[in-house]
Amino acid sequence: MKISNRLSLSTLICILVVCMSTSANAQNQFEDAIEQFESESVTGYLQPFLNGFGANLNSGFAGTAKLENELVIRLEAVGMATLIGGAEETFKAIPPAPFNQQKVETATIFGDQGATVTGAEGIQYKYQNGVFDLDYFPLAVPQLTIGNYYHTQVKLRYFGYTGQDDVPDIQLLGFGIQHGLTQYFGQLPLDLSVALFYQQFKIGDIIESDAFAIAGMGSKEFGILTIYGGVQYEKTQMDLNYTRSGSSDIENSQVDLTFDAENSIRGYAGLGLDLSIVHIRTDINIGNVSVLSASIGFGI
Repeated sequence: MKISNRLSLSTLICILVVCMSTSANAQNQFEDAIEQFESESVTGYLQPFLNGFGANLNSGFAGTAKLENELVIRLEAVGMATLIGGAEETFKAIPPAPFNQQKVETATIFGDQGATVTGAEGIQYKYQNGVFDLDYFPLAVPQLTIGNYYHTQVKLRYFGYTGQDDVPDIQLLGFGIQHGLTQYFGQLPLDLSVALFYQQFKIGDIIESDAFAIAGMGSKEFGILTIYGGVQYEKTQMDLNYTRSGSSDIENSQVDLTFDAENSIRGYAGLGLDLSIVHIRTDINIGNVSVLSASIGFGI
């Protein structure tokens, strides 16, 4: 049974949903949990979060490879979700000295109760509990697309949120460019394009993340229906910088490290509907982490 004081799906959506302001310096349960860990264990605690977060962030960019020389201005709400299974709820950690240095299984940020280790004379060390009570990890972002000058589209993502209570401050800034390749070839059975995307995400005072993706895709139109798919290389990196809670007077109290998401290559396929000024699409992405993505957009 998962403990009741963990953050629910609705709270996480509040953390990662589209908002219109920015700030900093809020303290909350999310940051509090991370600051309990030394550098040797915090990566294991956060790895499933970074994997799911990075996979989400690098999803939902484009629904067609057909970029003709015509005006396109479109505002979309893009939603993504990764599945959280049992493998994402626990990790193996080595207790801090002077406790026995054999690995123990304990909760990740998506897990339940943290493990308790007993040392000499009955002294105990308790690992941090999980924070998010989720079966899937959602993310929602706004995306503005402008094109198609020289068969090229520019895509922008931005939102910010001023944290309150259990919700940390959040800021996302992303930029992408997609270029059509069809005009360089003769008659082809489908349209082709390549794309490059970069995003920077900050959570509270202690986390910064950079996401990079390069993709090749193809699509085919059948009236108002578009079938599309492609392959993508991506890299997501997280920087952590904080002082361990209650440890300012002990050695190695400052944690400053960088680690990578485990996602690198994915394949994806999806369907899109163009209904005049309304544009709907959904796709599935398969890689180290599997992601479902969907969007609704308005524009020409």
